Amino acid sequence: MRYGVYQIKIDELSPRNVRDAYMESMLGRPDRGLAENLYAKVAEIEANDLEHVFEIGNIGPEESITRMGSMSSISVGNIIEDADGKRFVVASFGFDEIA
Repeated sequence: MRYGVYQIKIDELSPRNVRDAYMESMLGRPDRGLAENLYAKVAEIEANDLEHVFEIGNIGPEESITRMGSMSSISVGNIIEDADGKRFVVASFGFDEIA
């Protein structure tokens, strides 16, 4: 199954609202980043399930990843979307579905 991976991209020049939304997402709270449309699709990963997406996004294999630009390893606060359009935030332990 193909999954989309979404991340908030920041750097030292990012505005405060982007940095704040990024920090909140790192706590597993993506609401602000979603509300402000700060998440960007960075990759598609061919995987069996969410755990497999996490594994591939961190250790490969690279041939299972189609990058749409720069992508950091998958971590807390990232969003994974399945083929049915269901979205999940990577939590401290596992994944939480986004309503």
